[in-house]
Amino acid sequence: MSAGDVDKLLNYIRRVLIKVGSELMKRGVEFILIGSAIIPLIYRVNWNVHDIDLFIINKSTVEDPELFEEIARENDWDVGTDMSGMMYYEVLVDAEVFRVDLMENLLDIYIPAEMISNAIRIKLDGLEVRSIRLEDLLVLKAREASEEGDEFLSKIAELLADPESGLSIDRDYLKRAINYYPDEAESIARRLEKSGIYLE
Repeated sequence: MSAGDVDKLLNYIRRVLIKVGSELMKRGVEFILIGSAIIPLIYRVNWNVHDIDLFIINKSTVEDPELFEEIARENDWDVGTDMSGMMYYEVLVDAEVFRVDLMENLLDIYIPAEMISNAIRIKLDGLEVRSIRLEDLLVLKAREASEEGDEFLSKIAELLADPESGLSIDRDYLKRAINYYPDEAESIARRLEKSGIYLE
């Protein structure tokens, strides 16, 4: 992915976040950015982003689907649900369709309150959006214990080992984030180290 492609992707991510984020905020819906879109958006690193993951903090698409469907209707977005029953929007920007997943603490998804309170705040044309940190995302991917998660961690490990990537992590915070899941901390740490992300 060239620098021009990264700029184009960043532009799309920003525009989708501003579009969806503004509408959610109008309705009093609090959210935090939790997926791999944080890598190009916050860390300015080339990354292939398939969708934008928003974690809904104070509402529920399961308990109040009408609210989220109404937002989609008013903005002419397509709306659907995935196999887990999580809702998503499909948002059109310059003839490109972007999927925005609306996630919450359901099934195997669990975002601890500490990740939310330690969020980074970013300004997007006057709109303030909160995002988890890269260290949090690494913990979430290790906890996922999937082939896709392992692949993600290995790619990040390669970037961390390359001084030219400009990517770095706060290992002290990473160790704290692992312990947000006390019952799973050992297996999360093991999976991170196995991927080449060392805690020391």
